[in-house]
Amino acid sequence: MTNLDDHILHELPIYKAAIHDDWKSASPYFQQDPDLMTKQITLALETPLMIAVGTNRSHRFVQKLVESIDATGATDKMSVVNVDGYTPLHYAAKVGNTIDARLLVKHKPDMTQVLNLSHNTPLKLAAWNGNKETLEYLLTVTRDLLPGEEGISPYTGVAGGDLITLTIMAGFYNVALDIIHKHPNIVFERDRNGDTALQILAQKPDAFPSKQAWILGTFYILL
Repeated sequence: MTNLDDHILHELPIYKAAIHDDWKSASPYFQQDPDLMTKQITLALETPLMIAVGTNRSHRFVQKLVESIDATGATDKMSVVNVDGYTPLHYAAKVGNTIDARLLVKHKPDMTQVLNLSHNTPLKLAAWNGNKETLEYLLTVTRDLLPGEEGISPYTGVAGGDLITLTIMAGFYNVALDIIHKHPNIVFERDRNGDTALQILAQKPDAFPSKQAWILGTFYILL
């Protein structure tokens, strides 16, 4: 048996416990070796927390795991990334897991600002995957850059262009309006394809029977 096979078999019970919301089965492993709680246990370098969050079902497992990680003083390791640079919050955003997103942000607020290897924040992934509830929540906790602060603002440049165009393409016109009210200049930003929010809105003529879309179009004209 190779070292890789041995590793997979050793971590398999934890993987299975994470996907089945089975904290009782995993707990003895974590008590014996607390480092397993934040260890990358799959070939994609996923941690038990990522796996459980990604199911959007193992909420009890996630809660117990987060509380246990916090109790051991390893909260910083909660945001370890996988092979694609995803944190557990990226997983929550991708699958629309608002329950666990709230828990993760409560314990590790700066996870909202982390970019994966494709330069996507959890906020943008929520819009990209059409997860409205999670998007609305992440908008309340994902902050803009402060003056003089280094990094990439999620509301300006290509990141901002992507956020607003993806939100419109998903048909979340009321959410798009809220974003524009808070970040008016976002309407002028171009997304990864070079499109602005107005161009995307113009490509959706079926949207205008919607009251929010009509208001959105009017708002652009006034700008």
